Amino acid sequence: MGVETSARARNPRGSGTRLHDEIVEAAIALIDGTGDSTSLTLRGIARRAGVTAPSIYPHFPDLAAVTTAVLARSFEELRDAVQQAIGAQSEPAAALLAAGRAYVDFGWDHPARYRLMFDAGGYAPEAVATFALVREAIRACADAGVSASDDPHADTWLIWAALHGVATLEKPTRSDYLRLGPLDRTALLETLIGRIARLSAAATG
Repeated sequence: MGVETSARARNPRGSGTRLHDEIVEAAIALIDGTGDSTSLTLRGIARRAGVTAPSIYPHFPDLAAVTTAVLARSFEELRDAVQQAIGAQSEPAAALLAAGRAYVDFGWDHPARYRLMFDAGGYAPEAVATFALVREAIRACADAGVSASDDPHADTWLIWAALHGVATLEKPTRSDYLRLGPLDRTALLETLIGRIARLSAAATG
C-alpha cells in the first residue's frame, strides 16, 4: 500500500516557518506510520506534506537536515513528556516513578523514532535536559528522606541505562506474554527504578 497523502492548500506569503514545521511533522508522521526510519526520503516527506519535493529545499538543504530537525523535535517531546509526568505528582518518589514510566511509554509508542534518536547519539541538548530532570527528581527524593542515594548524578545514569533497555524492548505483545508468562511490566519498571534510586519501601508501597 502507498503512504497516505493529504491535499494541501498553498500557504500565504510569509508563512515559511509554517511550511518548515509541516515538513518536520510530515517526516515524523512518515517514520511513526511506517515504523521504519529508513523509509524517510525527501520525496516521501513531500508527498506526506502535500508539497513538491523542490519546495523542501528553501527550508532544508538535504535529508540529513530534515532528520536533524526530527531528532530535535523528538527529544523535545521526550523531555516534555517526562517533565509533565513529574509535574503531575506531588510526592517526590511518585514523581520519579512517573518520569520513568513516561520515558518508557515514549519509547514504546514511537519505537522507530526512539531507535533513530539514540542511533544518532543521545546527547542532544534536549536529551541532556531530560537527564537533568531525572537527576533533580532523584535529588528531591534524597532531600525528602525517601531515597538513600548519595550520588544522584551517577544514579541518574544508571536509571537512564535501565530505562533505555526497557524502552528498546518495545511494547509487549501477546506472543511476549505467551513466551515469558504473565509479567506486570509497570510494577517491574517501578521496582527497577526504586532499587537503583534506593527508594524506601514506604515511598514505593
